[in-house]
Amino acid sequence: MKDPMTDIKKSLDATVFKNPQFTAKNKNAVFQKIHKPKKIYVLPSLVGGLLITVLASAGIYFASERLGSESPIASEPTNLTPADIPPINGQGGTQTAPVYAAKNKNELSMLDAETAYEMCVNALTDYYKAIWNGTDIDLDQYIGNENLKEYMQTKVESEYKRYGTLDGKVKQLDIGDWEVKFSDDEMGGYLYLKVPVAIQKHHGGGYGEPTEFFIRNVDGKLAIVDWYTGGKDTYDYLRRGYQQKIDDPDIWNDSEWVKKFKSGTGLFDFEQKVYDRFKLNRDEKELRGLDPISIAKLYVYASYHQDFETVYGLYTDREDHILWSKEEDEEIPLAHRGTPEQILQTFKNIEKGSFVQTGEYEGYIEFYPNGDHEEKSGFSMIKNEDGIWQVAFLPIQ
Repeated sequence: MKDPMTDIKKSLDATVFKNPQFTAKNKNAVFQKIHKPKKIYVLPSLVGGLLITVLASAGIYFASERLGSESPIASEPTNLTPADIPPINGQGGTQTAPVYAAKNKNELSMLDAETAYEMCVNALTDYYKAIWNGTDIDLDQYIGNENLKEYMQTKVESEYKRYGTLDGKVKQLDIGDWEVKFSDDEMGGYLYLKVPVAIQKHHGGGYGEPTEFFIRNVDGKLAIVDWYTGGKDTYDYLRRGYQQKIDDPDIWNDSEWVKKFKSGTGLFDFEQKVYDRFKLNRDEKELRGLDPISIAKLYVYASYHQDFETVYGLYTDREDHILWSKEEDEEIPLAHRGTPEQILQTFKNIEKGSFVQTGEYEGYIEFYPNGDHEEKSGFSMIKNEDGIWQVAFLPIQ
């Protein structure tokens, strides 16, 4: 009996495979579909119908490859099909923004659990693509709190600076067993989701992180009102505090909490601890391991609080860069140092800046005090002989 695969291969070679844009990768994927062990081809009469099916599958696959289509959402919430994420250079986020509508526009319940899970997986997929592959992320389609959205935008930008230049593009996400719980309150209730994700790289390797979400019904649509990724040395772990319990769905409505992340002098938990220790002994070893932006934030914080001894202690100790002594610094009139309000305006948005290293031990933080990318400022830094970044005298350029 003639093998029906022979006819199929000839037909494919004469049609789809002739297209020069149909790559070896595409061809291999089609053959994998043909040779799945669940498919058993035994009757010649099936060849015609099978050929049509395979050609249609090939066409759909090829179209999806060219459009960059990616769907990380599983039909069953406990068994997510891994989503292939191509190694994209440049921008290109989600093409069509889905709407995550609540089952009942006026309330939230466990009936919304699967849709909430779907939204969280999409958000995680876009997030890891953004920080590793450099694609856009539309936070508006996921987040229902402006303060959280601003924090997440800063988080994405910061993590892209950390990971985006590495040769480690994300290939797919694998979702483990996730948890969901509904709690009722005076605001209509909220869902808590814990979603463990394993990030797989194109060149092998990867890592895992658990992420916790709070979801509310906002005008009939599901929206994330808190998003925390745990694990040692994660952005949230360092910025929000390693002992924080994720138990308040309204934390981003707390003005005192938000102030920590919106103010240029607002130190993160670990930075505050370093500042408190450094203030006691002015020992530069307390600063070891801090990046230039954290050092600059300590300087701004000390200046804002008129802690001038700490301000001077943060200046460079390289002898050829010292402009005046500590004794001379103590003689500077208060009127010449600037008011707290002036300090805030001068260094506004420095925590969102980018560090540019210009030499073996020199560099500056580029930032935009007005946030409009028109008036740019530079904050000069100098690394001392022990490898610790310090503030240059007269740091503003």
